[in-house]
Amino acid sequence: MTSDRIYKILELKQFTKDICEAELKKNLESLHVERIKLADIEKDLERMMADYTQSQQDGSINLKELEFFYSYLLHVNKLAEKQKNIIVLKTQEIQQKKEQLINAHKEKQMVEIIHNKILKEEIKDAEKKEQNEIDLNFLYKKNGK
Repeated sequence: MTSDRIYKILELKQFTKDICEAELKKNLESLHVERIKLADIEKDLERMMADYTQSQQDGSINLKELEFFYSYLLHVNKLAEKQKNIIVLKTQEIQQKKEQLINAHKEKQMVEIIHNKILKEEIKDAEKKEQNEIDLNFLYKKNGK
C-alpha cells in the first residue's frame, strides 16, 4: 500500500522533471534566436560603418547624410545594447532552469531510493509472513499426527 503511494509521488517527480527539461529546451532555443538577432544587428552596424567609411573616402558625404549616419548608428547601437541585455537575462533564466532540473532530478532519485527500500521491505515482510505460515503448517502437521 505504501509503495503505491510512493510510486505516485515518483510519477509526479518524473512529470516535474520532464516539465523542467521542456522549459530548459524552450529557453535554450529562445536564447539561440536572441543571439541570431544580435548577430544580425551587429552585421547591420558593420555594414553601415563600411558605407560610412566608403562615403568618407569618396568625399561624397554631405551634412544630411552625416546626420543620418550618426542617428542610425546611435539607433543600431542602442538596439545592440538592448539585445545584449536580453541575452544576459535569457542566460540567467537558463541557469535557473538548469538548477531546477538538477533539483527535480535529485528529488526523483531520492523518491526512487525510498520506493526501492519500501519495496524491499514489503517483499521481506511477505517472505517472513510466508515462512511463518509454512512453519505453522509444519507444526500443525507435526502435532496433528
